[in-house]
Amino acid sequence: MILMITSTYDLTCDYLIKKYIHSEFYRLNLDKFSSYQIQIDNNGFTIENIFGKITTKTCKAIYFRKPILEKLDGIFEDCYHNFSHKETYSLIEGLAESFEGICLSRPSVMRRANNKILQLFLAKKIGFITPKSNICNSITAWHKTRNTIIIKPLASGIIEHSQHKEFIQTNIYDKNIDNKLLKHTPSYFQEYVEKNYEVRATFTGTKAFSVKIISENKIDWRKNNNKLTYEEHTLPSEIYEKCIQFMKELQINFGCFDFIIKDDVYYFLEMNANGQWAWLEFETGLCISCGIMELLNGHS
Repeated sequence: MILMITSTYDLTCDYLIKKYIHSEFYRLNLDKFSSYQIQIDNNGFTIENIFGKITTKTCKAIYFRKPILEKLDGIFEDCYHNFSHKETYSLIEGLAESFEGICLSRPSVMRRANNKILQLFLAKKIGFITPKSNICNSITAWHKTRNTIIIKPLASGIIEHSQHKEFIQTNIYDKNIDNKLLKHTPSYFQEYVEKNYEVRATFTGTKAFSVKIISENKIDWRKNNNKLTYEEHTLPSEIYEKCIQFMKELQINFGCFDFIIKDDVYYFLEMNANGQWAWLEFETGLCISCGIMELLNGHS
């Protein structure tokens, strides 16, 4: 079986289970953690719920997707929630890290690979062209000498309120705002590059599924109510080879690369080691899920 470590909200796992009916999946939804009986001993792990059971011996691969921790409101006092969540995640992370079979991808590997500072220096080492960047907690002469710069999160970009989530995306930096609180939280600044279009290249092993994204919003195509057009795309061979080298350096076999293109010049923005991909399969017909399943079945 393939063990999916995720949550009930994960539509991508829903899609895989429905599409690949001849594959056997066991789904561990972390937001329903208390409905499972999980045991780990010297011989491996056992996970069981009303829908079935999986063990180290019956698990051939792990797909570590988008686990969300269980809500504990009304179960015990708030002061114990953080402790319980840390203990739970430590168990699940340890399960994935210690598994000797295929894991797409191990949490420690993704955590390292997704670090934007590491990516910035690795991109330079490999030879990607990047926008001029400055990651800091203070405004300096660098910011004042650029005409237009953008600001984006260094890590997750998600702020959780009691009833909703707030998503911080890429925005034009307003030089007139009061930035005195910047000293408490670092931010990622980049010189704005006017683009013709963007490219999302999803790699499963050495296979590249590349999509041109034409966006009405020229700052961030992920903005709400934005108009988008998707087209199948072929990466230039030199960009493809750099992506492969990038992944080898990070020891990953799945990654979603984001580029902006201006006058045929590819500017590397970032790589997401656990990026979303299913919507691109729907929009273009590219069988990214085929590449995912090949990796999980041991065919890179």
